[in-house]
Amino acid sequence: MVDFRVSIVGAGNIGSALAACLGTAGGFAAEVIDPSEEALDRLLDLNLPVSLHRLGSQEPLANLLKQSDVTVAAVPERAVPAIARAAASAGTHFLDFSPLHADTRQALERLAGERVVLNGCGVSPGLVENIASSLVARCAPVSELTIRVGSIPRLPTNRLGYGQIWDIDGLIDEYTMPCEALRRGERVHLAPLEGKEHVVLDGVTYEGFTTSRGLKDLAMFAAAGVGNVTFKTLRYPGHLEHMQFLLDDLGLKNRRDMLRSLLLNGLPIIEEDELVMFLTARSARGARKLEASSSYRFRPSPALGPFNAMTSVAAGYAAGLLSLLRNGDLGERGFVAHHSVSGAGVLENPFFPPLLAA
Repeated sequence: MVDFRVSIVGAGNIGSALAACLGTAGGFAAEVIDPSEEALDRLLDLNLPVSLHRLGSQEPLANLLKQSDVTVAAVPERAVPAIARAAASAGTHFLDFSPLHADTRQALERLAGERVVLNGCGVSPGLVENIASSLVARCAPVSELTIRVGSIPRLPTNRLGYGQIWDIDGLIDEYTMPCEALRRGERVHLAPLEGKEHVVLDGVTYEGFTTSRGLKDLAMFAAAGVGNVTFKTLRYPGHLEHMQFLLDDLGLKNRRDMLRSLLLNGLPIIEEDELVMFLTARSARGARKLEASSSYRFRPSPALGPFNAMTSVAAGYAAGLLSLLRNGDLGERGFVAHHSVSGAGVLENPFFPPLLAA
């Protein structure tokens, strides 16, 4: 069988982690493309069985991608539209890790008529929608679904109990933008940092509160008959109050540059993190009220490289999807919704077992 050719644009953490997954999986010929020689050198030090290409300032990316089966945009959100346009011009399948913005959709809609498009293939949106849809199917009919996700230090650090784990710009958006939700089957917007609750998992207490950008496909839940859907972020107790002080009392939600600088310079980079998911589905059968839940705890694995849990899980999910794409299990064209992929198949892919905490 001919190796499936994957061009990963971006040699940062997520691009490098995905290259590590594919390099150990077999059946893939992965190439990492980046304009930064320094970033490629860091990847070279990992001794992975992947090829590297430094993109010249005048080199058309689309020409380079024409030799690939699929293009992966492992870049910051602002750079995704340009990669999407290059993939569309090259006529390759496409995968990214970001929410679908209007300018990206415009580039990908034409491509989706000919190739498979996998959008938002991180943790949330992405993997969590797959897990949530499996829980809803198992417990139908579901009246209320609460999805909680937390990417946090394994042990609390500083008064926020938090540090730099994924993307500070994305974090600010999550804490300041309206949160999409379902109420009585209708799409609504909730205020961020509201709906505080305390949950206990494995003897550890967390606080949950509403944040934005966690879900991509609310229509799927509405079609399944779920009345209320809420997405919340999990943090260690005390985090919410301190963030409300920064955002509201000091007014930093209206001074994004200052807030970004404060978080980037003040928060430590977290290498030993964990990713916690806790989903609750409620339903009623006659006079009986029923509740079912699913919980997962992911931690970094040296076997998958020097990457934190959040990065490793996102890369593992993307690698699993690429395996399904290679095998023809995702069809030949069109946007692929996360809930349409078998939840059991995703969690049983070989990239996840080393990450699941006992």
